Amino acid sequence: MDYDFDTLVNRENQGNMKCILTPDVVRKMNMISYAGAEMDFKTAPAIIDALVKRARNGLLGFTLADEKYLSSVQWWMKNMRDWEIERDWIVPTYGTIHSVATAIRAFTKEGDGVIVQPPVYNRYEQAVRRINREIVSNPLIYKDGKYSMDFDDLERCMKVGKNRLFVLCNPHNPIAKVWSLSDLERLSSLAQRYNVLVFSDEIFGEITFNGNAAIPYSTVAGRESKSIVATSLGKVFNLTGVNNANIIIPDPYTRRKFRIQRDADHYGSIDPLVHAAVCAGYGPDGADWVKEMRKYVWENVSIIKDFFYRNMPAVTMTEVEGSFVIWIDWRRLKLDDDELYSFLLNEAYLDLDRGVNYGKGGKGFTRMNIAAPRGKIEESLGFLFDAAARRGYAVSETYNRWR
Repeated sequence: MDYDFDTLVNRENQGNMKCILTPDVVRKMNMISYAGAEMDFKTAPAIIDALVKRARNGLLGFTLADEKYLSSVQWWMKNMRDWEIERDWIVPTYGTIHSVATAIRAFTKEGDGVIVQPPVYNRYEQAVRRINREIVSNPLIYKDGKYSMDFDDLERCMKVGKNRLFVLCNPHNPIAKVWSLSDLERLSSLAQRYNVLVFSDEIFGEITFNGNAAIPYSTVAGRESKSIVATSLGKVFNLTGVNNANIIIPDPYTRRKFRIQRDADHYGSIDPLVHAAVCAGYGPDGADWVKEMRKYVWENVSIIKDFFYRNMPAVTMTEVEGSFVIWIDWRRLKLDDDELYSFLLNEAYLDLDRGVNYGKGGKGFTRMNIAAPRGKIEESLGFLFDAAARRGYAVSETYNRWR
């Protein structure tokens, strides 16, 4: 089936956060914001049809994770993540960050430490600090354009008795890194040695490229490990506003403790439209859409990478292994962060996420969402080239296109 990824989804007059926060200078040029990890595609047709059908039925009452819902999640994990899960491992929640907070409350106490790996998604830190826990940073190592875990420092962090929880991001947002089996095995070994719970955020897990696969952490750590895996249709189907995640916890003790805290956090029932979306999306039609979406996004990756190589070789991007964001290194332009942001926004009409938002190691970088119509991306690259040429950042006065 052919899917339309070239038509820009309409965000106007819907209370859409990304639309409301788009800077005026970008709007005036009829461009789009590339900030925020939210696609500019419509969701899968199968999901749209299911939502319309559910709404037309006229009943939007209290809804449970029934057999159809749970079997859909099982099908998806088996066919898209190569992961056989049992039905009772699935714990529905109101979202990934909601679940991070639930895990923190369930398995730590005030003053305990939660380990994160900056540069990393900034809402982890917000969740930790809002409930009076301490952020413990285990910064990633950046060398020759690639990131790796600092396992020596990670062991130092885990040795501290009050550091009881580790948040893994895989694929890692914002650097688009997929952690290898070896990485996960070393992590699991340390976590089990020092009795640290691992919360693995895998909501980009289906969006991987070039043979990379986001291996579910619990398959490495084992059924009896203290591990929690967060999955969601939010990123993969552009349903970030539905506020749903399916948390998968193989170990009965960990699952029971998480459920108790989830319910204490006033969890009620599933949104009926979420039920419809999960049952429709987590099937063959949804899988087909995701496969085509990945091809389209990968072409966008290739276009942007080639643009920098041909026109602005001082600017580089990390290898994109997973997710639909790219991590761009502008440091060789010798601009401080405010100067860089002003150049991109006011001269190139590019609204990107500032790297400093993601913690240590983010200075001089930006995150760009590239799940957008190709025509818009190519138009944005044209504006960037013109701005770069005026400043002397481009290698020539002629835009070298890849095709």
